[in-house]
Amino acid sequence: MRTHLNTTRDIANIAVPLLGAGIMVYYGSCETTCATLSGSLFGIDLKIVGVSFMVVLFLFNLIALPELRRYIVHLRASMLAAALGGEALLVRFQIVHDTFCPYCLAFMACLVALFAFNTGRFTNWRIAGGCFVAGVAAFFLWFEGAVGPMLFLLD
Repeated sequence: MRTHLNTTRDIANIAVPLLGAGIMVYYGSCETTCATLSGSLFGIDLKIVGVSFMVVLFLFNLIALPELRRYIVHLRASMLAAALGGEALLVRFQIVHDTFCPYCLAFMACLVALFAFNTGRFTNWRIAGGCFVAGVAAFFLWFEGAVGPMLFLLD
């Protein structure tokens, strides 16, 4: 039986990934504080990683087979937990370097909102916690970040 919560979750699972992908695309045009931050994971620019991640989350909505929907629910929650683990290290990077990117923080807000909408009584919190730790570990081991000069301040 479909409830209001399921409808709200369905809308969020369509709208928020599109918003998150849009934020990352727009982030590419930033010429202020964000222009000084750059990063990669496994050698892939984080903007590409973020857009790809949101596209995958959006595409999960197109899977209509009931047998697969159950697995998609768990996979989505696991992916979001891992992404939040990675975001924790990205926010730490910004704090350490005292340079904050509003687009990165908005992307994190999208992840937090999606995680909140997609967790509930069926969420296996041990798996979600393990995925969070795996996300932290992956970013700890394979994230490369740099803070460049703030040339926009010279104008």
